[in-house]
Amino acid sequence: MHRRDFLSLGSIAAGGLIIPSLFGGQAIAAEELVSTLDVAVKKTLADAAMNAAKAAGATYCDVRIGRYLRQFVITREANVQNIVNTESTGAGVRVIADGAWGFAATNSLTADSVARAARQAVAIAKANAPTLTERVQLAPTPGVGEVSWRTPIVKNAMEVPIKEKVDLLLSTNAAAMGAGADFFQSMLFLVNEQKYFASTDGS
Repeated sequence: MHRRDFLSLGSIAAGGLIIPSLFGGQAIAAEELVSTLDVAVKKTLADAAMNAAKAAGATYCDVRIGRYLRQFVITREANVQNIVNTESTGAGVRVIADGAWGFAATNSLTADSVARAARQAVAIAKANAPTLTERVQLAPTPGVGEVSWRTPIVKNAMEVPIKEKVDLLLSTNAAAMGAGADFFQSMLFLVNEQKYFASTDGS
């Protein structure tokens, strides 16, 4: 990359860090876009939620932990308007208590936070229970233990150099302007979505 290109992209990226909230999540370094949250950490969080839910009176509990890594590359005509990398995380807890559903969530991935969300979900379920005419009963489903799945991809877009992404967008803009467009904006929006599920049924 030429020094001029580096300075141009660097100044845009630095400016983008000022407004990550507009794109959802906290600003992160580009290297973090291909990172993963340790499975042991996610299991510890899920166990904290399920143990808290059962202690509060739930007969069933499941936990979904999500981590979303995003990259935005935005251009207009011959200019790069913004390059932003963000991360957002959270956990959702679903329970059955007194035959009713209860839901709660948190964007703080700590054992205390997910346990608090689990207790809140149980409290909501118990508050809902008196209004029910029929209790929730889940169909018997065996747990599947520990399994994992990844979307099959040929090339990870998060690993493509930013210069190549910018060049692609700017060449697209140039073609549109050359064809007579008075205004043209293009954007790449990339997402690395990671989810973890656990339940008291053994999945």
